[in-house]
Amino acid sequence: MCGIIGVISKKELKNFRTDYFDPLSHALDQMEYRGPDNKGIWVEDGICFGHRRLSIIDLSADGNQPFQSSCKRYMTVFNGEIYNYQELRSDLKKLGHTFRTESDTEVIIAAYIQYGKDFCKVLRGMFALVIYDREAKQVVFARDRLGKKPLFLYENEELIIFSSEIKFFHAFKNIALDINEESLLNFLSLQYIPGPATIYQNIRQISPANVYSYNLNKSRGETSSYWSMFDYVGERKDIPEIEEIDSLIEKSIKYRLVANVDIGLLLSGGIDSSLLACYMHKLAGKKVKAFNVSFADKTIDESVYAQKVAASLDLDLITLRLEDITVENFSNSIYHADQPLGDSAIIPTYLISKSIAQHVKVVLSGEGADELFHGYDHYRYEKYFYQLGKFPFNGASALMEIISGLGIHKFDKVRNKLRSIGSFRKDTGVSRWTSILSPELSQSYLKNAKQNTGNYEIQFNCFLQDFGKKSGKLESSLMLDLLTWLPDDLLVKTDRMMMACSVEARTPFLDHHLVEEVLRSSSHFNQPLFQSKNYLRQLLKKKLPSSVSELISNRPKQGFETPKLQWLNSSLSELSSYLFSEENLKNNPYVNAGMVSTLWQDAKKQKPGTNNRLVWNIFCFLEWHRQHESKFGFTK
Repeated sequence: MCGIIGVISKKELKNFRTDYFDPLSHALDQMEYRGPDNKGIWVEDGICFGHRRLSIIDLSADGNQPFQSSCKRYMTVFNGEIYNYQELRSDLKKLGHTFRTESDTEVIIAAYIQYGKDFCKVLRGMFALVIYDREAKQVVFARDRLGKKPLFLYENEELIIFSSEIKFFHAFKNIALDINEESLLNFLSLQYIPGPATIYQNIRQISPANVYSYNLNKSRGETSSYWSMFDYVGERKDIPEIEEIDSLIEKSIKYRLVANVDIGLLLSGGIDSSLLACYMHKLAGKKVKAFNVSFADKTIDESVYAQKVAASLDLDLITLRLEDITVENFSNSIYHADQPLGDSAIIPTYLISKSIAQHVKVVLSGEGADELFHGYDHYRYEKYFYQLGKFPFNGASALMEIISGLGIHKFDKVRNKLRSIGSFRKDTGVSRWTSILSPELSQSYLKNAKQNTGNYEIQFNCFLQDFGKKSGKLESSLMLDLLTWLPDDLLVKTDRMMMACSVEARTPFLDHHLVEEVLRSSSHFNQPLFQSKNYLRQLLKKKLPSSVSELISNRPKQGFETPKLQWLNSSLSELSSYLFSEENLKNNPYVNAGMVSTLWQDAKKQKPGTNNRLVWNIFCFLEWHRQHESKFGFTK
């Protein structure tokens, strides 16, 4: 697990050292948290690769990067882990390849030499990587299938710059970093920015499961995809046997226990993490360190469940006490989130990561289980509301708007559900549940309010149409989450907050073999009426000791709610007062000062119907923009 950054010049650049090499070296210093164990730089003929290393596999200096092949032809920098590298190494040896290290990085180069642009198909893991072929003058950029590891690209007619994090482009004084207002509109609507677009006009992400190749001799680049979940949708009509899912999860976890350092577990006491605990207890070969967070607010505290699971499996449970939500912690979270991100759970995730870093370098986490095994409530709502949406609810919705305006709070939830029912006519998939505002309403909070043609609904509808050819509407919504919400919000939160504290998070439920098998069945929504994650519940009942299996396996999903408005009016009040001040709003070139000010005043008065998620989103953007204006600490 590491951080990477580099410059590839397409033509001879004057002042290469002062304009690019020196800034790259400075950026690497600022990126130390992604890899405190080693800093490496390689430079040759207008090409420079930089790397920060968090040593997990092959702790010796042999695993340091940038890494050059034995034949000296290939150079690579790589962020991530290849879990099946030992098997690949054995296979490649049989094909004549030799190895001088025990690292997975060397296996990547050998796979590229052997399989060419198809090399990613044999990699099982999480990765963002760059390979340079010095003889063919070819540069290859690649990202893992589900988008676990980040890779950003700036490209013009003169050069390509890549980085693990978008803020580090500010180190280079010769590139323009203008804000993409379409991305800002999408952020206000969704609380995240759907890729491959980014908050900056001239920077894009390498999309998950994509390879971008650029030939310097021919001055030509091309993008290809090596994996697509569309290929697996609805391949089989029967429901997978529970034994199939069991075997795939166990194998996935076994792969993710490969490391030369200790591996811990995030244990909330919920279904996903408790199931991971069962497998780890069986496979780890030693006592497992499990990390749980205890909250004073008992409505969100799950520590009692984690304690019962840990006791039944003889885990070494470490209960973490979070620091206060201070302005410093909030600002640090926004800094490390990299792009604007309105997921308020980034703050506790950041604080948890700081505590975990005192004990282990690697933890297993349950991301992906909700998306694969429909753990969210909105997947169940989908069944019923799609049918209800066929009825004329416009009159009822209008009535609920009037009643809610009178301050009768108990009708607010009914009003919001009726809005959701009506949105099924638009058929924008799961966004109807997770979006904060429609693009039309989001525009009213921006200064340059105009009809926007690049909003998320267009992109989401394209995905839904492709899925709809092979599956039903219910499955399409779930798979839309895998393409959008997961890589652009949840995995961003996990990667950035964990890596900010030099901790690697591994996600067994997102092993691509497991994902493929779940997607193959078009019948995995056939579950009890008001129960989610039926497969995982069944497995948990089999694997947990009987003393706790019923208690944990029958638990409803407990979402993690944060008291956003309470934070804004207490521990973050000084910052919120400044960011929402009349002067600051008027000076911000992007927000509609009048609309935002009214929203903020309504929130402080706790006016019924105020959209607190929108307030939080704007607050996060205002802080991000403040840091953007200061160029995230890079002076020019």
